[in-house]
Amino acid sequence: MIISRSKKFLMICVVVWLVGWALVACGETAVPTPTSIPPTETPTIPATLATQLPDLEIGSYTVTYEDCPWGGPGTVAVSIDNFGVGDAGPFEVTINNGTTNLDGLGSLGEAEAAVSFESGPIGGINAEVDSAQQVVEVDETNNTYSIMFTPPPPCATPTP
Repeated sequence: MIISRSKKFLMICVVVWLVGWALVACGETAVPTPTSIPPTETPTIPATLATQLPDLEIGSYTVTYEDCPWGGPGTVAVSIDNFGVGDAGPFEVTINNGTTNLDGLGSLGEAEAAVSFESGPIGGINAEVDSAQQVVEVDETNNTYSIMFTPPPPCATPTP
């Protein structure tokens, strides 16, 4: 029985040895060799155009009436922010179908654009910064601003 076990063990060893040689002959390795991992290098990121662009956005609004009644003339103004890294050149702002032009806006700067109206009351604001598409920006989808609100009640009529 001991000889029989020895023969089996020897045959298994020969088979394993032959399989190893067959794998090596076919381009494979019987025993995986460890591969060296290159040291981590900090990649050099070139300055891209996107990181140098402005990003114009409307931040808030004001509606000012010149006098009573609320149906009279007034002004709608919006604040414009440049959240981008780059400076914006000249651009147009459309507010409730009126337009005004700004000379530009520096990086992280803020400006105000206003248009006048002949009669109110104003029940909403539709504004678009860079409405003429003059400035290439990081994000062109945040250039519009719309809000609907209830206009103020009419002014009290003075009693005679």
